[in-house]
Amino acid sequence: MRPIRFGTDGWRGVIADDFTYQRAAVVCAAIGEYLEAEGRAGQGMAIGYDTRFASREIAMLATSILTQRGIPVRLAATSAPTPVVSYTITRARLGGAVMVTASHNPSKYNGIKFKPWFGGPAPEQATMTIEERANALLPAFDADDALRRGPQAAWLTQEDFIPPYLEHIRTQIDVKAVGAMRPRLIVDPLYGAASGVLDRALQEIGCRLQVLHGEYNPGFGGINPDPTEQQLEELMKSVRHTRVEGAVAADGDGDRLGAVAETGEYISSHHLFALLLMHLVEDRELRGGVVKTVSTSTMIGQLAARYGLPLYETPVGFRNIAQLMLEDDILIGGEENGGIGVRGHIPERDATLAALLLVEMMAHRHTTLGGLLAQLRERVGDHAIRRLDLALPQPPAPAELLALRSRLPRRLAGIPVSGTNERDGLKILLLDGSWVLLRASGTEPMLRIYAESDTAEKVQALLNEGVALLSHGDIRQAA
Repeated sequence: MRPIRFGTDGWRGVIADDFTYQRAAVVCAAIGEYLEAEGRAGQGMAIGYDTRFASREIAMLATSILTQRGIPVRLAATSAPTPVVSYTITRARLGGAVMVTASHNPSKYNGIKFKPWFGGPAPEQATMTIEERANALLPAFDADDALRRGPQAAWLTQEDFIPPYLEHIRTQIDVKAVGAMRPRLIVDPLYGAASGVLDRALQEIGCRLQVLHGEYNPGFGGINPDPTEQQLEELMKSVRHTRVEGAVAADGDGDRLGAVAETGEYISSHHLFALLLMHLVEDRELRGGVVKTVSTSTMIGQLAARYGLPLYETPVGFRNIAQLMLEDDILIGGEENGGIGVRGHIPERDATLAALLLVEMMAHRHTTLGGLLAQLRERVGDHAIRRLDLALPQPPAPAELLALRSRLPRRLAGIPVSGTNERDGLKILLLDGSWVLLRASGTEPMLRIYAESDTAEKVQALLNEGVALLSHGDIRQAA
């Protein structure tokens, strides 16, 4: 029997293989036990779910298991983005939440995220405890009995989480400025949980919208619900044939943002992070710490230095950023995947709020998304960033990647190597500011290779060098 393994943000698996009713049931039971041990079960839990196959059914299973333990449950009336469920925790002062989602993973996956009382990603120690307990329960837990007994009505409330969330994020935005501009946008929720939330939030502050991929489709139309350049080809094509000021997109559970300029040019998640930092400091005149993960662009450090703001770097995983947001005065934190969190909301990524802030920036500066991108380039120069994903049967252990240090050449793509960063995987630093990072994914059986330089051609050469490095050891056999 394969053990249950949590990644950087929850547990995910292939439906009917790793992700089954039995395995989902023991994860929910383990979360209930964890909440009881923490003394927060009496505060109750929110349960939310995305638009994937069987997500609502698993949410009902979670409701049954938790209410049978006497834990009060607030069940989402409809599918909802993860940030909406996280905000519900803080709004209602609950002990935590179960979110049934596999986030940006392909449609064959589903999963469960646990959100503690503060509304952000669970710390590693919490997920390790839940994982250990779930595996202990796995051989004998009777999921069929839990399904037969069903939810206990005395402990169950069903409610619509979305209206209070929308009311809250409106208070975070200069609605008057956006309403005066009335920008025209295309919104692409990629068939995910942000459908009916991201578009509604933008409409309510005055945007004129067209919606792409907003209907229910648990197979995501054959694409992955991840707002990367590869997955947004249809959106970019739509923008080129429509008179708009830009376009925004969200991943499957609505916590990652993607964007496209009015020309059809894809705006990388790194550039989005940099733009929002620029807006908060230059337009809103806010101060505070800036947090980036090790896989995020050097643009963030350039801007932080320009503004005189403290910069923190963490391993990949928003839980590391969230911890700093809880402990320190952090203005903004973000990842390379489009997950961005800001002060004054929740210590969590939120594609909808990030999109609203981007539109607010357009309104304050009276320009398009492409115009914002040009202003950013004036400050930081040209930056090209790409990620290559290699599917592996078994991703390499951290020690295997670090062993590559002994094989590093003096130059990569003709650029001298200046050092390494081993905060998460192996990051090779180059003398001109370029870099290459090799690390195993925390959510999928992938080895990820990241590279940044000043041109797309250099980035491609560095990615090729990263693949070549793998050919010097056992990793080559898997790759």
